[in-house]
Amino acid sequence: MNAEEFKQRFMPYHRMLYRVAFGLTGNQQDAEDLLQDTFMRMWQKRELLTSEHVNEAYLIIMMRNLHLDRSRVKTPDTSIPLESVCMTSDQNQPDDKVERQNEAFLMKELIERLPQKEREIIRMYLLEELSYEEMEACTGMKQGNLRQIVLRTRNKLKKQFTKIAQSWKN
Repeated sequence: MNAEEFKQRFMPYHRMLYRVAFGLTGNQQDAEDLLQDTFMRMWQKRELLTSEHVNEAYLIIMMRNLHLDRSRVKTPDTSIPLESVCMTSDQNQPDDKVERQNEAFLMKELIERLPQKEREIIRMYLLEELSYEEMEACTGMKQGNLRQIVLRTRNKLKKQFTKIAQSWKN
């Protein structure tokens, strides 16, 4: 397949794929990058993509998988949000700051120990502050399932954190 045939075959999907990319990423630049990466992937696989296999659903799944691959590679800087979660005006003492840093480190460790699916979902929810709709678009899971996973994972983290924090105080 040459470039002209590729354009004729896949450019009609451009607008629809851009809307999906924008929904996944939430901003214009990332959406354009994701769209470009999707078209690059299609170009690389152009000989394997037969007309009976390629449709809107196939292209959306390809884009979603690329987005998931990119989000797995990114490791957000979790130090600021986790350290500032419990910050109040009366906690200005140096001991309180060290304790908050220890708590943030512990929470990061607990999150890292979670199974991959739970870890990714709780990061999206707590650190990236994605809505359930955005998480559904990223993962392909239903919102009800995501809510259950978030609830159970948060409860699990609270129990583990409390258990370890109590052992520090004893």
